[in-house]
Amino acid sequence: MADAKFIYDSAERNADLYYATRFAAPDPFIYFEVRGKKYLVLSDLEIDRGKKIATVERVLSLASYAKLAEKKNRSFTIVDVLKEIFSEHGIKKLVVPQTMSFAMADALRKKGFRVEPGPVPFYEERLAKTPEERKLIERSQRVIFEAMRLARETLEKSRIKGDRLAYRGKTLTSEMMQQILRVFLLERNHFAPEIIVACGMHSIDPHDRGAGPLRPHKAIIVDIFPRSSATMYYGDATRTFCKGRAPDALKRMYATVKEGQELGISKLRAGVNGRLVHESIMRYFEKKGYVTGVKGGRRQGFFHSTGHSIALDLPEEPGRLGPRDFIVPMGYVTSVEPGLYYAAVGGVRIEDLVYVTKKGCEILSRYPKRLEVR
Repeated sequence: MADAKFIYDSAERNADLYYATRFAAPDPFIYFEVRGKKYLVLSDLEIDRGKKIATVERVLSLASYAKLAEKKNRSFTIVDVLKEIFSEHGIKKLVVPQTMSFAMADALRKKGFRVEPGPVPFYEERLAKTPEERKLIERSQRVIFEAMRLARETLEKSRIKGDRLAYRGKTLTSEMMQQILRVFLLERNHFAPEIIVACGMHSIDPHDRGAGPLRPHKAIIVDIFPRSSATMYYGDATRTFCKGRAPDALKRMYATVKEGQELGISKLRAGVNGRLVHESIMRYFEKKGYVTGVKGGRRQGFFHSTGHSIALDLPEEPGRLGPRDFIVPMGYVTSVEPGLYYAAVGGVRIEDLVYVTKKGCEILSRYPKRLEVR
């Protein structure tokens, strides 16, 4: 009897499944590896397409195994079909993603299979990106920076009307800017269900999407993180803008975040502990007078990780540049996105993606870092 890796999911939801097969479909399908060979089991709807594009040794017919299961049980389930497939291939032990549903794992065990959780990510080689993967991420990053340019141009074309901005005769809101950017990205085959355009008090919560009017002389964080519909790879970038004259306190904080990001990028290389990179930025911020802690009943300062891995997932796990030990591998792609957040000033975050090499890291595409928009 053989051991097998097994995934039953949709590749549009499960990055490990897409990584293994390069085949995407909206509905769940069966994938397994045994004795060094990869297999897909597809419905009649998908089987011909799968044979053309999937990077597996064999594509099997789901319908043929369903007929075998039906002969034994007219009310057969997908687990009965799996039993037919695995019995034919001499499989008794299954290594599965930790995201597999408890119900399916339990049903497989009741059929006599040993089911054990695999690592995260399921394919550990995903941590190191291939040259081709690097190109795909960088392609998404270039599209994001085109959108970031559009965001800045929209702010440039807006007019200050009292305590708010007006664009084409209407109040410019976070929601309007998000929609402008979302449409722009869709036209370039990138899907962004969520975009952060957070102004003023919204900007002091790193995951606040933003709402209401965009206001002059205040921080506006624009964080764009779409997925390519063609390649399935993500990009991610953040810039902070201020339409009008930025207060001195905001200018100083912006300069400090920019310098902190540059410090983090300078320390990144293969083999370094990501915790040490993160801590170096924390110390730099504190040296500049930006202390992290609870003030006014909420966390303020720098209270998130410096960066996260990215490719087919956002974020990819494991591995962050944060307070826990993590040895950065060669070929790792991570964001570097320090930020400072204070209720009295607003929030500032600057983010780029980098590709880690033996001697350092390389920024994947570039866009200027300028706070004020006139």
